[in-house]
Amino acid sequence: MYRFPGFILVAALSVMMFTACSEDDGPAQPAQPVTHDGQSKALGEGQVTAYERVDADGNLLAVGVRFTEGTLTGLPDDETHLPLELPKVGANSPFDHVGFDWTAHGHFPEPIYGTPHFDIHFYIVDQQTLATVEPGPDEVWPDPQYLPQDYVSTMDAVPSMGTHYLDTLAAELHGAPFDKTFIYGFYRGDLYFFEPMVTKAYFETKPNVTVDIKQPAAFSPSGKVYPRQYTISYDADRKEYSVELTSMQLH
Repeated sequence: MYRFPGFILVAALSVMMFTACSEDDGPAQPAQPVTHDGQSKALGEGQVTAYERVDADGNLLAVGVRFTEGTLTGLPDDETHLPLELPKVGANSPFDHVGFDWTAHGHFPEPIYGTPHFDIHFYIVDQQTLATVEPGPDEVWPDPQYLPQDYVSTMDAVPSMGTHYLDTLAAELHGAPFDKTFIYGFYRGDLYFFEPMVTKAYFETKPNVTVDIKQPAAFSPSGKVYPRQYTISYDADRKEYSVELTSMQLH
């Protein structure tokens, strides 16, 4: 049997122990956020998917929708409404589901919003509650603490949605062409949805933007996380677009 000289054996053991200690004592890598997919549905020649992103502790980081490039091709000439269930895994999430709506000819007021666009409703309430929304004048405003600065009611409730509140300082209300905007939705004083509204033409520019959301003094229901920003992005590798609410804050 070949015998190692004693000093070689000691040196080898020292290297092994040092390596083991270095591996054990090295900084732990932080756990990466995880994306959980909810419901997917076909639109145009593509697919639309609702999702949530959570951190290692299960806290909600973002809620969004992504859709493949083909979605912008072969879109129907009629209005299309796709309710998409969320996975509902994020802690303290107020969101029930997403409504991904294609509006082929825009909507009122046509001089401003009469271009083909997508209305992306992130609903706080469930579909059964939305079914009870009565169209027509909604004269019950939310408590001032729940209403962001500069937002005013469009006055009439839309069936199966609620009443849209617009930012009076939004660029499209002051002569700029409409490309994207952010809407709050209430019904009889209660928060019903958050809505980024984005034109088809703007998506086709393959944007990557993050926009601040004007905040009220408080949200109801409390004890939930609510977004401070929304993003519109394009992933060239995956050939996918996404719209998500981010920068969640507990209220």
